[in-house]
This record gives sequence, structure tokens and C-alpha cells, in this order.
Amino acid sequence: MKRGIGALIFGTLGFAGGLAAGFLLAPRSGRENRRWLEDRGRKIKADSEKRIDKVSQGIRESVKNSVPDLYEATEELHFSEEEEVEEITRHG
Repeated sequence: MKRGIGALIFGTLGFAGGLAAGFLLAPRSGRENRRWLEDRGRKIKADSEKRIDKVSQGIRESVKNSVPDLYEATEELHFSEEEEVEEITRHG
């Protein structure tokens, strides 16, 4: 686990360093680079939000399909008031 986190940090720092070097050595002006970076950041953010929404929807559907609807499952059960009191008294 520690090895994976270290690799992730190392990779992220390497990527950031490469990105910084690319901007410093780029033939475009700083304004053009910033505009490109902002556009790219917006696109990455929008893509990430779509992926997160898709994953969370999948999780919701999985839980919904795995957990029975208790109202539907007990719809056919009918107890009289005395039976309910007896059941509650017996089980606490």
C-alpha cells in the first residue's frame, strides 16, 4: 500500500515538473498558455464530474437491486393488534 502511494506521489510530482518545464520552454505566450490550461482544466473537471456521477448512479442501482423493499416484502403480512403486541412483548 505504501509503495502504491509513493508511486502515485512520485508520478504526480514528475507530471507537474514536466508540465512546468513545458510551459517554460513553450513557444507560446504566457497568456495563450494560461488560456489553454484553463480550458483543459475545465474539460478535465467536466469529464471527472460525469465519471463520478456515472459511478455513483451505478452504486445507487446496485444497492437498490441488492436490498429488498421491506414495504413490498411485508405487504402480504397482516397481524391483528393483539398479535402485534404479543410479538413485540415476546421479542422486546
